[in-house]
Amino acid sequence: MIKIIFMRSKNAFLPEIDAYIDYFNKFKRFKAYDSSKLKKVKLETFDVIWEFKGLGGVRTNKNQILVHEYPSLSTGKFPKLKNYIKSKINPKPDIRIFLNKTVREGFNFNDGIEFCYRDMGIDDLFTSQIKNDKEYDFVYMGSISKEREIDKFLKVFTKKNNGKLCLIGNLDTKIYNKYKKNDNLIFTGKVPYLKVPQIASKARYGINYIPDKYPFNIQTSTKILEYLALGLKVVTTDYKWIRDFEEKHKSSFYKLDYNNLKFNKENIEKHEFVSNFNPQDYFWDNLIENSNIKNKILSLINKKLR
Repeated sequence: MIKIIFMRSKNAFLPEIDAYIDYFNKFKRFKAYDSSKLKKVKLETFDVIWEFKGLGGVRTNKNQILVHEYPSLSTGKFPKLKNYIKSKINPKPDIRIFLNKTVREGFNFNDGIEFCYRDMGIDDLFTSQIKNDKEYDFVYMGSISKEREIDKFLKVFTKKNNGKLCLIGNLDTKIYNKYKKNDNLIFTGKVPYLKVPQIASKARYGINYIPDKYPFNIQTSTKILEYLALGLKVVTTDYKWIRDFEEKHKSSFYKLDYNNLKFNKENIEKHEFVSNFNPQDYFWDNLIENSNIKNKILSLINKKLR
């Protein structure tokens, strides 16, 4: 049996780890574990060590497979410098996994290490737990933080009565304190992932407020996938990834001008929304299977045993 350990800190969200574990544990040859749920972690007892990369990381013995996954580019101050430092300092793994080609090119590894792509996915709960009774006009899912500039969006949203907005996710205390008395804003805080579809599907529109800045504007928006799976109409800032996604899926969303932000519910209601999105294409099992990562790991292990 091939034992895989996914390295996760206590506070890390990373729904893909749960998806990977469910996927690999369907096969008799694999047994996958979440490090954050183990009392004691003895890395030497595992065949595959799987890290989601920041800076640094574990080192393995010659018989182990080290997987480095890069689900996003670096954020915050000097992101491109951080990408460069990671590419030079991080230990060399046996294989790397990237969100997409854009992320791989952003790190610019040139050491010949094998790689594959695995895009962001959604749980099938987002198609099976839809609530038809609408309680909110809009929903926003994700980090409610200044880094994501949600404070700027809320300032514009609350200038007039634009209906009710439910915000699901970790809260910046200052943002919450500023808006907690607004009757049109409902802050749920962080909720269990399994309950998110039930709450979010009570809205008519999903808000995808993404700063038109590197690297946010070139990376997959999981919110978009989840909103569309729930059957919500999408209201989003206008940026490169969203335009490419619209074209790929022959869809039409209502787009906000990030540099001249205005929000008008009446104009949104007049927009002709179109979605030809197929949620099954983004179910986790399908994405992981199509990434071919399972076969690549088996191949690497066979090479180690020679």
